Order: sequence, then structure tokens, then C-alpha cells
Amino acid sequence: MTDKINVTFDCPRCHGSIIELPDNSTDDSVAKCKGCGVSFGRFGDIKAKATKVAADEIKQVARNAFKGIKGFKLK
Repeated sequence: MTDKINVTFDCPRCHGSIIELPDNSTDDSVAKCKGCGVSFGRFGDIKAKATKVAADEIKQVARNAFKGIKGFKLK
């Protein structure tokens, strides 16, 4: 098992995966594709989505780890 969860972004225009933020960025800063400049949206929204993806991954790992144990249910 790994101790890292990688969340990647795929630019709809150029398929780049590097997000560019302005210096001193905040959650309200607009994140853009470094390759072509297309907007991914607010950085805070991106972080929230990435957190949900990571949480879903952790939940799936836990489900798999306890699969088959009678009486155990993960919600």
C-alpha cells in the first residue's frame, strides 16, 4: 500500500496536467493550464474536488482491506 494519493488534472484542450497559479494565490485565484492557458476554475474548488477524490480512494482502500469480515460495514 502506498502512502500517497495522486490526483491529476487533464486539460480539455491540450491534455496538459500542470496547473499554473499566480504568486500569492488564494482559494479565489483562477488556476490555469500551464501549457495552453485554459482556465480550470477557482483554486479552492479544485482543492475541494481533489480532497473528495482522495477521500473516495481512501474509502475504497478501507473497503478492500476489510472485505469479507462479517459484521463490518463502511459507510
